Amino acid sequence: LIVATVILGAMWTADVPASAFGGMIAHDNLRLGFSFVFLLVTALTILISTVWIENENVPAGEFHALLMFATFGMMLMASGNDLVVMFLGLETLSIATYVMAGFRKTDLKSNEASMKYFILGALASGLLLYGMSMLYGATGSLELGAVSDAILSGEANQTLLVFGLVFVVSGLAFKLGVVPFHMWVPDVYHGAPTAMTM
Repeated sequence: LIVATVILGAMWTADVPASAFGGMIAHDNLRLGFSFVFLLVTALTILISTVWIENENVPAGEFHALLMFATFGMMLMASGNDLVVMFLGLETLSIATYVMAGFRKTDLKSNEASMKYFILGALASGLLLYGMSMLYGATGSLELGAVSDAILSGEANQTLLVFGLVFVVSGLAFKLGVVPFHMWVPDVYHGAPTAMTM
């Protein structure tokens, strides 16, 4: 985490290219700021969870590895300039948190939380991906700037655009637990260990 923070700090102050991988990943001060927040929250989670790891006798290596994968997913999603990259970051985060929710293998509530989270997360991922494919069909691109330009210029297929946006918003609402897509939140938060919920 310290090395990643130093590298991000160097990127903040240095004049480095603002995009990579053909524009699929971009960075600016806002995106780097989100990455700093993710690193800080991960560091706090590690500090807070050290006592829990000892008391519950859970494998610390797997816990920290999953936490790093989740952090990487968040940072990838924040730096994504393409819908596919953002989806990959979201799924990297989601899969790590599915496992972390069921980390206490002998606790039935934790197992139930993990299973509910996984099933509804898979449904949300399907909705999100289907909506992104419709946005591609409507605008002809997955790059955020090109999608925005196609929508603002009126060149996008309006029917596909509306359906695509409905599916994308529904998928994101499931992932975020926004009403009325929040039925999984109480069970998962109740069953998952507090360190994972953070």
